[in-house]
Amino acid sequence: MKPLPHKSEFFPFNSTYLNSGVQHPVSKGCVEAANEYLTYKGFHTDINIDPFALRKEVLGLYAELINADPVDIAYVQSTTVGENLIIQALDLVNKKGRVVTDDLHYFGSYQIYGELQKQGVEVITIRNKDGAIDLDDYKRAITDDTDLVAVSSVSTFNGYQHDLKTLCDIAHKHGALVYADAIHHIGATPFDVKETNVDFCSAGTFKWLMADQGLGFLYVKQGLLKSLKRPWYGKRQVKNLVTHVFPGDDITNDQNIYEYELAETAEGYFSIWSEPRIVMAQLKYSLSYLLETSVEAITEYRQPLLKKAREEITKLGFHCLTPEGTITPLLAFECENATKTLGATLKKANIQASLYKGHFRIAFSVFNDMDDVDHLVNTLKSVRYAE
Repeated sequence: MKPLPHKSEFFPFNSTYLNSGVQHPVSKGCVEAANEYLTYKGFHTDINIDPFALRKEVLGLYAELINADPVDIAYVQSTTVGENLIIQALDLVNKKGRVVTDDLHYFGSYQIYGELQKQGVEVITIRNKDGAIDLDDYKRAITDDTDLVAVSSVSTFNGYQHDLKTLCDIAHKHGALVYADAIHHIGATPFDVKETNVDFCSAGTFKWLMADQGLGFLYVKQGLLKSLKRPWYGKRQVKNLVTHVFPGDDITNDQNIYEYELAETAEGYFSIWSEPRIVMAQLKYSLSYLLETSVEAITEYRQPLLKKAREEITKLGFHCLTPEGTITPLLAFECENATKTLGATLKKANIQASLYKGHFRIAFSVFNDMDDVDHLVNTLKSVRYAE
């Protein structure tokens, strides 16, 4: 693979795209893979794709990316579906369990734990300090009756990266399990389930895995399945099935219509049946691309971009909300009513970034370079000078 940046892998941008933290562009290779799959679905006789082989291959590629065994990974519909399934599998409501989380967790997860509280689950939410989480606060909050610690291993707000291994060590000493929302981690910054010893993690495919929406992966550490309650049931979970209803079957007059055995794998607990195979086709390309390029190389490449952007934008008076030393792709800066203050100017300059009521966020990927940083900084200068 040629050195980064990889601009030619993607279609020409009509803007400076700094918004991969919302939706990562799909590459030319992904588009070709999707088109090939659609052609196959049109029953084109010259193209033969085995969807079951594709499914298995993509699961293996993802397992390699996070250093896991494929049997410990299940396809799910999204990151949040994965988190909900783990909560159901832990039976937290019936147990009146206890959860510890923090305010840098994904904002879409707050509704999960807010509703759990209404149903009798104790939820402790740790506050960040200057955009980071003090692990001493977790040490104080996690007790022997804590069931689950739930975090975003990389925060969508500002790119803060948890010391996941240390957090898992703290939790495990008290018998608590750890779930990580890793959608902003996997594919962007090195992630190893064995090294961190995380119990559960899930990640959707439309951000740093560089495919489309509608699919995600859920990892469950080996040895935990038998302690979990199956949250739902479906055909994908069946290992062996014998029917007593169709022509050719051994049909009897009793109620023995189906005989089946459920698989003791992550898929056997958490998958149902239908997944968007066109996204799998994209993932076959994008996961191979990430493995070939290496997430380590991608992380190293963007560090000078992050450094210059942080320094130059801070000089303009925008307070950086991302802690020093953070190596993930996201940088957030405080800006009052950023949507109104920066929206028109960035649009005129053909810059795409994430704008919110009190801050803005940029994200660097494999196609960004120093020209993108310079263009953003010069555009922000024009805003400051206008003030």
